[in-house]
Parts: sequence; C-alpha cells; structure tokens
Amino acid sequence: MPASLIHHGINIMHILSAKIQTLPERIRAGLDLSPAAADWLKVVALLAMLVDHINTLLLPHLQPELYALGRMAFPLFVLIWAHNVLHNPHRLQTRANRMWLWAIGTQPVFSFAFAGHDPWYALNILFVFAVATQLLAWYHRFRIRGLAAGLVLSGLMVWPLSFASYGLSGLVLALSLTMFLHSPPGRLSSVAALLASVALLVTNSQHVTQAPAVVVILSILPTFLLPGAAVGLVRALTDSRERRFMPAMFFYMAYAGHLFILGLMIRL
Repeated sequence: MPASLIHHGINIMHILSAKIQTLPERIRAGLDLSPAAADWLKVVALLAMLVDHINTLLLPHLQPELYALGRMAFPLFVLIWAHNVLHNPHRLQTRANRMWLWAIGTQPVFSFAFAGHDPWYALNILFVFAVATQLLAWYHRFRIRGLAAGLVLSGLMVWPLSFASYGLSGLVLALSLTMFLHSPPGRLSSVAALLASVALLVTNSQHVTQAPAVVVILSILPTFLLPGAAVGLVRALTDSRERRFMPAMFFYMAYAGHLFILGLMIRL
C-alpha cells in the first residue's frame, strides 16, 4: 500500500477521533436553552403529554400515532428540569421541598384520573423529580452520606414509580442528564451521556411488547428524534435574550388540572 494512502488514512482517523471526543460538548451546546426556549419546550411537552393521556384514558383503542407523539413529553420535561436544577445549588433543598409538596398534592388527582388503569399505589411523574432533586440536595449538603441516603430513597421509590412514571430508568435519565449538562468536560460527562441515552431508550420502550420493528417505529425513533426536533425548533425560533413568559407554577397547575378534567370526562 502506498505510503500516501496510509498517511491519508491516519489523518482521517485522527479527525474522526477528535470529532468523537468533542461530540459530548457539541451535544451539550445544542441543548443549551434560553428562558423563552425552555418555556416553549414546556408548552410542547404539555401538549404531547395531553395527547398521550387522552390516547390512554379516553380513546377506546390506543392509537399508535398518538402514542409515538407522546413519547417526547417525558424527555423534554427531564431536559428542562436538568437544565435548571443546579443553577443555584444552595436552593436545592427548597426546590426539593416544593417538588415533594406538588407531587403529594397532585397524587389524589392522578389516582382519580388513572383509577382502574394503574394500581392505587402508582405514583405520578412529579415524584421522579422530587426524588432526584432530593438526592442532589442531600449530596450537595452531606456528600457521600447524602448520596447514600439519596440512593436508598431512590431504591424505595422505584417500585411505585414503575407503573406509570418510568421507575428506575426515569430516575437514571434525570440524574445522568443532570450530570451530563453540569459536569466538566471529560470522562464523567461522556459516561453520563451514555447512561442518559440508555435510560431514555428504556423509559419509552419498556411497556411496548409488540414486534421489534413496531417498538423501533413507535417508541425508539420518536423518543430520540421528536425531542431533538423540538429543541432545535424552539432554539431556532427564539432569541437568546427573550425572557420567560410562563408563570413559575404553571406546569404544576396544568399537570394537576388536566388530570382532574380527564378524570371527570372518564366518569361522564
């Protein structure tokens, strides 16, 4: 083989290696959100969640197109939470307390809407964020002891979260995406990105028991492609200087409110 071809091949390998090494940082830059972009993503995620819940609770037969559309709701909510949760670490316990209050306060409405669909002890999605925020708060304050306590708490909550709120994979997605977005560039952020990708894949395919091709089309592809498309769209349409337009507690009120309305509609 001519020496020039060998040299050319080595150069290509160096270029590919450099691109792979910088890939996590390029992904992280692509996930950076302005306040206005984050609010628009909340709107998209809320609409996707509403479509998913209508499909699950009101329609006589599950519509595959609506199911696929609903797969982007949870990843978008996790991205928004992970993007914001560590901006002021000293307020982590305050954030955790607020998440616990909303999660516990919303649980009766969640049980009302999903009665007969999920067990009475199934927990709503806000508990995922409450547990993850609590783990981060304890780790920030107590380090290794706090991490150990947070992992025990997470282990206790996995089972009731597994019925309707993604269980272990949901918690891993939330925590690993937080690590990826906020840890310094290096091996830790790369491992976190890998964990987040695996957890993202599991969260939205664990309840699909059909043929592998159906799982790919209805779950895996929408899970990865739709949230990415939504992020790219809102970043392109919003200015980085635009302020948020959504009231601070709107998501929590919209979550509880739409569950109550769906619960009423089921019983009419």
